[in-house]
Amino acid sequence: MIFETLLLALGFVICMILGANNASACFGANVGARFFRYSVIAGSAVLGVFLGVILEGAKLSRAIHHGVLAESNISVVWIIIVVALVVMVIATVFHVPLSLSESMIGSAVGAGLGFGAIINWRFTLTVFASWMINPFFAAFLAIAIYRLMMHLSSSVKNVMMLSNLYGRISLFLSFYVAYVLGANTVGLLNGMYAPLIGASQLTPLLFGSGTAIGIYFLSREITESVGRRIVGLSPTAAFVAQLSGALTVHLFTQFGLPVSITQALIGGIFGAGLSKRIRLINKRMIRRIIAGWCLAPAIGALISYAITLLI
Repeated sequence: MIFETLLLALGFVICMILGANNASACFGANVGARFFRYSVIAGSAVLGVFLGVILEGAKLSRAIHHGVLAESNISVVWIIIVVALVVMVIATVFHVPLSLSESMIGSAVGAGLGFGAIINWRFTLTVFASWMINPFFAAFLAIAIYRLMMHLSSSVKNVMMLSNLYGRISLFLSFYVAYVLGANTVGLLNGMYAPLIGASQLTPLLFGSGTAIGIYFLSREITESVGRRIVGLSPTAAFVAQLSGALTVHLFTQFGLPVSITQALIGGIFGAGLSKRIRLINKRMIRRIIAGWCLAPAIGALISYAITLLI
């Protein structure tokens, strides 16, 4: 009971870090476009995360157990959770949007190799492929949506009314992106605990609360990294970036594939920027983000594998 309680506490902390790190991408575009106050946007995202993990989080429950790993035990769970926590703390300290999904999958592979567990390489390679496809699919989808929106909005003569409409719809999209985050990333974490404590509504509520705290109280600085320091967004571009990213991750969720919401949102921002021929203004930040995407699963795998050698 003590070990289970401690594991739940660690999961709660990870979700707080997730809220401060990755979940900020849910409304980074809105912050960049200056639609609403930070508190209003964050509040909509909090509600979205709760509903996402409760309604669709189960779709990711088998991504690690009976997904990457044929079987697991409490030692494997401990390693995955601890390594994921360490990686997320490092990412947050350096203010780099990083994928919890990638670090957890990498940790699962490393722990599986270290313990000699059976790894489902077909599924694992499918997950790796989805990571590569994710930002590019979001970017291409953003280009298509942007062109469609330009065609539809060309008939609207009142520019101020159109801008206000995009702002209000984008507030809903912040909710939708957070909903997808809850269903995919928080759902992946929640699935880690099912074999240990059984199916329960406690963990979705607990982890949803942790993510909500991170979103509302801890995410401002990294939100600005995503929303303002990468590219200046118009109302239309912000709308397109959020919608394309959310649709991309929601699609992968239906197939039980854990992907990064940050990758999808930034892919959407790139696509929207390319459509408007916006010049990226912080290439250094872009390089840091891409490096984080590449290093997260590798570091997770190496650390978890090293821990198994010490046990």
